[in-house]
Amino acid sequence: MNIPAVSVCVFTYNYQSYLSEAIESILTQKTNFEIEILIYDDCSTDTTFEIALSYAEKYPEKVRAYQNPTNIGGTKNWIKAIQACKGKYIALLDGDDYFSDSLKLQTQFDTLENNNKYVLCFHSVDEIYDDALELNKTVEFQHETYTLSDFMLNGWFVRTSSTFFKNGVIPQTIPDWVHEYPYRFDTILHVFLCMHGDAFNVKKSMSVWRKHKKGMSFWLMTNMIENTQKKILLSRKLNDFAGGQYKTESGKFISYEKTLLFFYLLRNFIFWKYPLVFIDSLLNMNLKLFLKLLKGKRHGIKNA
Repeated sequence: MNIPAVSVCVFTYNYQSYLSEAIESILTQKTNFEIEILIYDDCSTDTTFEIALSYAEKYPEKVRAYQNPTNIGGTKNWIKAIQACKGKYIALLDGDDYFSDSLKLQTQFDTLENNNKYVLCFHSVDEIYDDALELNKTVEFQHETYTLSDFMLNGWFVRTSSTFFKNGVIPQTIPDWVHEYPYRFDTILHVFLCMHGDAFNVKKSMSVWRKHKKGMSFWLMTNMIENTQKKILLSRKLNDFAGGQYKTESGKFISYEKTLLFFYLLRNFIFWKYPLVFIDSLLNMNLKLFLKLLKGKRHGIKNA
């Protein structure tokens, strides 16, 4: 096998209903370079890994499949996969999502090849709900260029299936503190990358982000308080890691998250169950944002 120009990491856990579509969407990419596909399964209990193996056997020069003997969690699984990549560039894909544009990889490859200013390339995505089609939408972003300041201000916003970046940029040895924030390595990854360059936004939808009860995003949405507290702690940690230069951006992000949490507790009438969290959110929220939320204008509030 020739050295690939692009490595595509596919992360799986109990995605037997979705994985074939994800892999096929990679195999049908039209490129003028070699790619490799690395499927890293985190000890699925269904037939996900058997599906991965069938593709590795059918395309031995292109597809490699690995399964962790025990479930190690998303962060460790991501790191293992990324560190095994041989390509100059790395693209990411959760095993329940898929690429929807056959020129996606070529487009992002050309973008980074032609401009050394950028270390990360992402794009719009179609957000598809399995059981609530009326919620389907295209997630788009306003600007063409994003800097580390933008990522510190907005937190997570780049979807996994749109992430494409230069290999060898993030720390070779991942800091131990990263593992204190499970299922948030995408947020951390983007900050690590943009400490060394900017991110380019291709204003075109080229992948699908599937929303369903087996996905990690569903778990995070149903654990609002814990998720918000983790995001706040991570924002502070990332600012420290970046040399403390982004205290203002981190502070605005934290205020935004506390406002969302305040609104969530109030709207669902559960503030009485969490009095300390409620009072802290009240004292640190952004009043203008809260008023927008009351008017149903959350969409577009963030600066991304």
